[in-house]
Amino acid sequence: MVRSLRFEKAPHLHNLDLRYQLSDQKEYKGAVSQLTLTYTSNAVTTVPNIYTSVFLAALAATTTLAAPWVAPSHDNKLQVTLSGPDTTPAQKHFPGSPRTAKDPSSNGPFTFVELHVGKDVPNQATRCQILDQASKPIVIQRGNNTDITFADSGKGKWTIRGEEATKVSQIICDPAFRQITAAGTGTEIRVQLSNQATELAIQTAFTEGSRQEKAVNPGPFTSVQIMVGALVRKQDYWCQVVDKAGQAVVAARNTNIDTTFSDAGKEEWTFKKESEVSKVICDPAFKAAPMAPATSA
Repeated sequence: MVRSLRFEKAPHLHNLDLRYQLSDQKEYKGAVSQLTLTYTSNAVTTVPNIYTSVFLAALAATTTLAAPWVAPSHDNKLQVTLSGPDTTPAQKHFPGSPRTAKDPSSNGPFTFVELHVGKDVPNQATRCQILDQASKPIVIQRGNNTDITFADSGKGKWTIRGEEATKVSQIICDPAFRQITAAGTGTEIRVQLSNQATELAIQTAFTEGSRQEKAVNPGPFTSVQIMVGALVRKQDYWCQVVDKAGQAVVAARNTNIDTTFSDAGKEEWTFKKESEVSKVICDPAFKAAPMAPATSA
């Protein structure tokens, strides 16, 4: 006859030790996580049905007899999901680091993008970016935030600016990506005039949308650089520098010679001659106005 039957929780959460005493007064136990009951007695005793039911119920509450307990895998991946009202969603997984670029399984077009950062990713602020068919960053929005990189933060989907369905050529996740936080940094066109010899440099900020003229320190200067913010819709913005005589300053960049200057992700333009400046003009209507190199007579 069974004198007693008791169940005790083991120190480990995934273990439940079953301990019971048979008529020989010896104690036996078995660890459910090992799915094996070990015995040190040859006694054969019939366990009443009531105790059998309790024993089986304890087993059912802890694990399945056919498989041992397995610790959950680490959630250490980034998941980027692209979606749109008329497009099958595309999903890609990335490591938390280093910088990784992948082509989407479908180019879209897409309207939304969402990032899920696994709870075990060390840098929970990791950000990703999507590029268009011209390999340029796509501007996205969520609430009051407009950016070219996107985070998780548990706030859901980002919308491609203007809800314009856009084809995506590549997804990049990089722990070095940062939010555009400085006020105006991403939405302005900045013009920098410099003179390396005198160590003089000034910057003037413009906003997109309409023609703007601004007076500046006269210098003199020897170069100009245009920096178009990542969030400016018209990335091929052109500006002009006017000298003290009211004439457009001529400058060169590589083989290009012009009186209007763009960013294009390239270096500064060098003036044909050192010039004192009266003002800078930025106008969305400006276009490239290339000049042919001067030829000798």
